[in-house]
Amino acid sequence: MKRFVHDRYLLFIGVGGAALAIAVALILVSVLGSSSAESTASPPTTPAPAPDVPASGVPAQPAKVPGAAATAALFKGIPQRLNQLGDPKSKVTMIEFADLQCPYCRDFAAGGLPAVGKEYVRTGKVKLIFSGMEFIGPDSNKALRAVYAAGLQGKLWNYLDLLYKSQGAENSGWVTDGLLRQVGDSIPGLDTDKMMADRSSPDVEAALAASSQQATSARVNQTPTFFAGPTGGRLQHIPITSLGPEAFRPTLDSLTG
Repeated sequence: MKRFVHDRYLLFIGVGGAALAIAVALILVSVLGSSSAESTASPPTTPAPAPDVPASGVPAQPAKVPGAAATAALFKGIPQRLNQLGDPKSKVTMIEFADLQCPYCRDFAAGGLPAVGKEYVRTGKVKLIFSGMEFIGPDSNKALRAVYAAGLQGKLWNYLDLLYKSQGAENSGWVTDGLLRQVGDSIPGLDTDKMMADRSSPDVEAALAASSQQATSARVNQTPTFFAGPTGGRLQHIPITSLGPEAFRPTLDSLTG
């Protein structure tokens, strides 16, 4: 069987958990939901720089990151709440454990996710839950904080997708404040200043702790790792041999059929 992870991506010694209780899978939604309507982070103490104004007198628009239009189309019209994508009443739940610096997680976002989203999430059959990990290095933590902060505005999956499209070499310092702002400015409806401030908010701190607890409880030892099962039931580990949609269809078809 083809391996999708190098040993550097192993987090814990031991095999992945065979099942994950749905109560654990949804803990991040519960934690963030307590105070997500309003940020508790303090506003920045330094003023934002004035926009560049060309000779025409019209402020220059920030450049969008590559793939912004495709990402907007991919998630347009699909309900998002914090780290959840899809109809909350979907029959099936699938959870993804991923690190923003993991190239194989990026491969799923580019290869498997668009088809899974179109065939199962957009049709209301499956809802997806993202559980972030941050074991590769400092850039993982910085990226994950921004993703969870975007989730407070209902834009986590958009932000996640665009960060993957901008992914650099691991621990190279590619997750800069400039990139995080550019990604935010590329998402319609996202308040980038609020997202940047919320990265250190109690909500995001709680989300980091909750997702770490999820990974430990599920004995996740590599990224990406996926679980799926009936909503309200137990989620079983999905054994995959690729990161394209063909790897997920047998499991999701059996659960939604």
